[in-house]
Amino acid sequence: MFFLFNQTNGLITAITPDLRSLEKAVDDCLFFSSNLSKRFMKTILSILSLACFMVSCTSSIVEEKSFTFDHATAILQSLEKSKAYTYAILDQMPDSLYSYKPTPELMTFSEHYVHNAIFTSNQLANRLNLENPFKDFKRDRDLNKEETRVEVDRMYAFMIQTLEAMSSEDLEKEIEFGKEAIPTWRLFNIVENHNNHHRGYSLVYLRMNGIVPKGYFGW
Repeated sequence: MFFLFNQTNGLITAITPDLRSLEKAVDDCLFFSSNLSKRFMKTILSILSLACFMVSCTSSIVEEKSFTFDHATAILQSLEKSKAYTYAILDQMPDSLYSYKPTPELMTFSEHYVHNAIFTSNQLANRLNLENPFKDFKRDRDLNKEETRVEVDRMYAFMIQTLEAMSSEDLEKEIEFGKEAIPTWRLFNIVENHNNHHRGYSLVYLRMNGIVPKGYFGW
């Protein structure tokens, strides 16, 4: 007796082993084997496609990890905006009020900006081993409007000059600040944050003298 597998309905039929039946059984077996081969190949192709997709995703991740953010350009752009706003505020205060302070213990309007210039230059020079443009500066009196602006000019020029001379690798190097290791580019954010703090003080000085500060456009 010979058992024949039916591809259509999946049934196995017992038949008498004559020549014609045997030939048909062989054909059915070959057809079934062919279908198995096709299914096997489809499975292999699917696996290969999935593998290619995973390799592609991995390559994208590697490329993203190798991307370096351009800190210098970003900081320079924000500095230019910040400088423009600082000058706008300096221009609004009359020269006669540069020595103004609301109470005796506070800084004068001018002192806020001169203090910024000294602090910023000291931080950059000392932590990055640079020549300090304010090393011989002596603040022994209140500066007038023109003199104050000269010192602010020197501060921004020093910041920009320092940034433009640094590579991406330099900006990523770690330095110590406040007992903490930080990348160098963060130092520029720290001193600019300090500048913003004191500039904010000076806006109150304008208000107390009936002057409405210009709207903020630092970014």
